[in-house]
Amino acid sequence: MSYYSQKRFHAVEEKYPADKWLAHYAAALPGYRRWFASEGELKRPDLAACQAAMQTHMPELVPLWEHLIEITQADDNDARLLSFYCPAPYLAGCSQAVWSRYTPTLVRNYDYSPELCEGRIMKTRWHETQVIASTDCLWGVLDGMNEHGLSVSLSFGGKGIVTEGFSIPIILRYVLEFCTTVDEAVMVLCRVPAHMAYNITVLDAYGQVRTVELSPFSSPNITYKPFAVNHQGDFALTNYALFSRSYERQQFIISKLHDPLSSIESFVNAFEYSPLFTSNYAQNFGTLYTAIYNPQLRAMEYRWPNRVRMYQSFAFFEEHDVWIDL
Repeated sequence: MSYYSQKRFHAVEEKYPADKWLAHYAAALPGYRRWFASEGELKRPDLAACQAAMQTHMPELVPLWEHLIEITQADDNDARLLSFYCPAPYLAGCSQAVWSRYTPTLVRNYDYSPELCEGRIMKTRWHETQVIASTDCLWGVLDGMNEHGLSVSLSFGGKGIVTEGFSIPIILRYVLEFCTTVDEAVMVLCRVPAHMAYNITVLDAYGQVRTVELSPFSSPNITYKPFAVNHQGDFALTNYALFSRSYERQQFIISKLHDPLSSIESFVNAFEYSPLFTSNYAQNFGTLYTAIYNPQLRAMEYRWPNRVRMYQSFAFFEEHDVWIDL
């Protein structure tokens, strides 16, 4: 099936949510409202339950959440939406891995629907820490780095089951706002409940790496694997793993990590080719961007099809747009 679309990606800097964030919120809100109500609004927790969950699990984020409610003049439904507690289910792909020789670097492909991707790279200082991240869930994080060099990335775990918990981008926002090392990040990931199965790869400035497999009704599985795709454990036969060629992508990543002739350049470049890169946009599983995070340099690179590039860092961050042909 042929597919053609243009997608805008926007790099924006705003120290605290104000006019720039509000403009994005206003544009994205109708789509999020449809998603929020897709199973019926009664399926979502009431506002008191959302507030209690936020206060219990991520109390440091409560003032920011309340600020977002205030500046958007959110009613109860939109305030519930903004908590992203027990949201409607959704699926995304992704491959991610850490190159650990000499210069530890986190590399990831984000595979998803072009229409549903926010396409925003934000530099913020919402608390005491600067963060640069690709955003989702209006104020959440798909992948990113903070000024301490802590870098995170998510991939879907391949299981469609849902439980009580937060949307994982909000949890990753919490990690980047308040953690400085992998050990601190792992503690948060094991403590804060996520509503679906996700694999989170974390790298810090000391070169520590963990991949945490989160799954409803199971204890978090903390591994030293420097990669994650769309299944959990050594082998878990799921329809999504087969559809997304998860095992094929995993073996390809392992071969590149272990190849003595590989360099960081060839490893990163491999994410621009099959099986890691996919153009299956019509089925909501096309590679939308490649992100490369270097904790030692506190810098990152974003890549898109047709050799479009963006370089950012905490020392120099430039606001601009890129338009991508998919």
